[in-house]
Amino acid sequence: MSALGYYCRAMAQAIPWVHGELPWLSGPLFRVHHEAWSHVDEFLRRWHYRRVELDGRAMASNFEAHSELHRAFGFPDWCGHNWDAFNDCFGDYVEENNGALIAVVWRDIAAAAAAAPATTAEVGWGLLDCKFGHMPTLGPGTEWSLTLDIFALGDGSDFARPQ
Repeated sequence: MSALGYYCRAMAQAIPWVHGELPWLSGPLFRVHHEAWSHVDEFLRRWHYRRVELDGRAMASNFEAHSELHRAFGFPDWCGHNWDAFNDCFGDYVEENNGALIAVVWRDIAAAAAAAPATTAEVGWGLLDCKFGHMPTLGPGTEWSLTLDIFALGDGSDFARPQ
């Protein structure tokens, strides 16, 4: 979708357009330099996002990454540590948070990537699938949805900040 298309959609649905207000960020997974976090934090407060905080230091293996996802999203104990189970539980999360603005704030993503690079890529992919509505599997005819924006925090040239 073009930038104009995102802007028109955001205005029609009264949802924030991250890149429009924070043009130094590019997405769909917004990589934010620690020095610029205050700009994003203010944006999230102004739009009244609910925050889901992920700790990359706790994601050193596939099992630990799913454990951290379960903790952060409040999944039940019976939820398995795999993407099918995540999908099922995320469907319930969407129902419970229908219409909400959700910001996933993934802190210390570099620690996760250093310990478990393939798992970190998979988690990013899974979260982006949720953002774009490819996950979860919802029952036929359901109209639940939420707006999900993902912010990964780190240092170095791979993370953006205003010039």
